[in-house]
Amino acid sequence: MSVWERYENRMLTGGMNRREATLRKEMNFLSHKLPNSLSYHNVKIDNSYRNVAIINTDILTEKFIITMPGETLPCGAMVFWEDNFWIVTEKDVNNEVYTKAKIEQCNYLLKWIDSDSVIHEQWCIIEDGTKYLTGELEDRHFVVTRGDSRIAMRISRNEYTVKFNRENRFLIDDPDSEIKLAYALTKPLKVGHVYNNEGIYSFVLQEVNSTDDDNHELSIADYYKHFPKEIDITSDELNGEQRIEQPEESTNKNVGWI
Repeated sequence: MSVWERYENRMLTGGMNRREATLRKEMNFLSHKLPNSLSYHNVKIDNSYRNVAIINTDILTEKFIITMPGETLPCGAMVFWEDNFWIVTEKDVNNEVYTKAKIEQCNYLLKWIDSDSVIHEQWCIIEDGTKYLTGELEDRHFVVTRGDSRIAMRISRNEYTVKFNRENRFLIDDPDSEIKLAYALTKPLKVGHVYNNEGIYSFVLQEVNSTDDDNHELSIADYYKHFPKEIDITSDELNGEQRIEQPEESTNKNVGWI
């Protein structure tokens, strides 16, 4: 009889059944072996650092993340690893031994301003939206071809993004672009990938015209609706010309990657 079998028999005598003994053995094995794996990393999940295993997949922007035995993590959590932000987009609910989830790489820092004039920043995933909305509609009198100016956005659910609705506009473009493209949220699907109030939102946005209220330098749509431009016109006593002075941009914002 092996050492483990003798230990198992002793535990069974003390009241632990065979399944519980096997579960404890597996958790103990992983706790000692996982730190020696090349997949073992210390990463930031939301606001704390944790030890996990990150496993490659065939898609370079997607990974599997495995927690230490007995630990879990929420769907929609933000992971900072290898100088990139990742979102937990799917999670296996079978977490008796450990939690396995899928993380996807973020590619855009979304900025917006809420009804209380507070600026928020959150990493998200921006994709081409035409794969959801392509095709033609026609009858005997007219043909409608759906446009290709739609994008899709996936973002974690939290107390700030839960307020998103059809009236929300965003500036989404290359951060170095002088004039950024504006988009309006047209399909606020909030239940597709949310479980027990945890998960991500999948939105479709339509390109719209930019307005004078948009702040392209800060990449925030409707900025000047909350912080109006105050222009002071004064006379230059030296040459009789007028000059326009604009105050500095407001720094009232809530910055974070949530």
